[in-house]
Amino acid sequence: MAYVALYRQWRPQDFDNLIGQEPISTTLKNAIVTGKIGHAYLFAGPRGTGKTSTAKILAKALNCADGPTDKPCNRCVNCERINAGTSMDVFEIDAASNRGIDEIRDLREAVRFAPVDARYKVYIIDEVHMLTTEAFNALLKTLEEPPAHVVFVLATTEPHKIPATIHSRCQRYDFRRIAVAEIERRLTDVAEKSGLTVESEALHMIAVHADGGLRDALSILDQCTAMNEGMIAADSVRSLLGLVGHEWVWKLMDAAADKDAASVMLLLDELIALGKDVRQILLELALHGRSLMLYKAVPDFDGVAYSEDQDVLASQSAKFTYDEIIGLIQTFQAAANEVKWAAEPRITLEIALLDICRREGTESIAGLLKRIKALEEAAKAMPPVNMVRVARSEAETPQPKVHTPEPEFDKPKVSAPLNSGTSEEVWDAVLKDLVASGKRSVHACLAQGHIAALNDSQVTVQFTSVFAKERSEKEDYRNIIEKILARILGQQVKLNCILAAASSGMVEKSAPAKADPKEGGVHPALDAAIKIFGGRAIKEEKNEEE
Repeated sequence: MAYVALYRQWRPQDFDNLIGQEPISTTLKNAIVTGKIGHAYLFAGPRGTGKTSTAKILAKALNCADGPTDKPCNRCVNCERINAGTSMDVFEIDAASNRGIDEIRDLREAVRFAPVDARYKVYIIDEVHMLTTEAFNALLKTLEEPPAHVVFVLATTEPHKIPATIHSRCQRYDFRRIAVAEIERRLTDVAEKSGLTVESEALHMIAVHADGGLRDALSILDQCTAMNEGMIAADSVRSLLGLVGHEWVWKLMDAAADKDAASVMLLLDELIALGKDVRQILLELALHGRSLMLYKAVPDFDGVAYSEDQDVLASQSAKFTYDEIIGLIQTFQAAANEVKWAAEPRITLEIALLDICRREGTESIAGLLKRIKALEEAAKAMPPVNMVRVARSEAETPQPKVHTPEPEFDKPKVSAPLNSGTSEEVWDAVLKDLVASGKRSVHACLAQGHIAALNDSQVTVQFTSVFAKERSEKEDYRNIIEKILARILGQQVKLNCILAAASSGMVEKSAPAKADPKEGGVHPALDAAIKIFGGRAIKEEKNEEE
């Protein structure tokens, strides 16, 4: 007799033996007992979690000689035929191989015929997401209104690929990943009933590596039995699965914690020589980092099941800060993703480990964000810098007295004036602001003046040109200048414009009431405009008749 794989030998035969899917088995049993049997079911979930097994149990429950029943007998003709895969009324269709519209058309023709021996015809379509769009469209009407004697069970690992029109016509059941403890209990039971001797640590390794799939766990156990006729030890499982092992991971992490790059490289070289996979090394380092993170966060919490020696976790977690542990987990995970596409994966692993060894001054993203937030809060708490106060404090310092002639008119009423250096900085800032904002004409006027005095309420600007002074005093220019001063000084101030004494004297001496065109005289206002805007004055030519 041909050997039957363990996962086939120990496939669950009723709802009570369905491991890890109690909510689904309870719902289906109640539906059968109450007679609320759906015409189409969608079973979605990861591989090896019991979707096809549940579909077969449902087929037996509907067609059992004692049924419909929530506890198929597995002894009647219909149950035995379904278990053996020879029933004429239960069809397992692989959608990956029968994905076209022609196959679905044949199925539509076949569903119209009554069952041969059983009560219901059950169509189990595995990996249904592989059907083409045309095949799905052909299935829609039949799936919505099948004959009373037909039940569809659609199974898939990728439910997001199934059209919404199919979803809406089915009762959906989501199968969850089976917990490590449940897989381990099932493996122990199978090993005892099969006469296998397996170390508990080996069973735990298999359960963890199965990643929530009981079928995968049984396949690994089956492979281990072929490798060892006697006891199945943890070392044998580790060798079979290509696992690095706790001891190697601990050594690597100890060396990285001590920033001993030389030891890290030697250990890594030994692992590569033993044939260990680079990505597997990174994944196990990341898992160990997770254990360190959990121990660092909740060392005494009973709800966390640590898969490693707690003494090792206590020793190593003390060598890292919490932010450093988060950082190394992120480093290992990023490297594990990168090695899938790297031309030389070992280099990626070496970079990751050396980065951890050279972690001096490094912080996680979360730590940097905390520091930035603290700096922002400190900056908000600081009082705003008042340039006027700074200028006044500078003015209060002893300065050498320089005699400056006071203008004979428009004398400003100001407090202690700024020193020349400070007032020049403020004035330069005003002129630059005007240029940056595109106010060239205002800049042309103010460029002919400078700050003579400044206090908390007023800025006095002295001009060398009458036109520039008068134009700057106009309301439109004044508003622009006062807004810029307020922005620079941090408070509202008034603009006071004065004319330099020398310039005023020159104007009084040279400004006639009316320019004499015969002698080539130019009006002072025109002369000021030429200085500001450029150009030259052209004498108007008159006709002789005039």
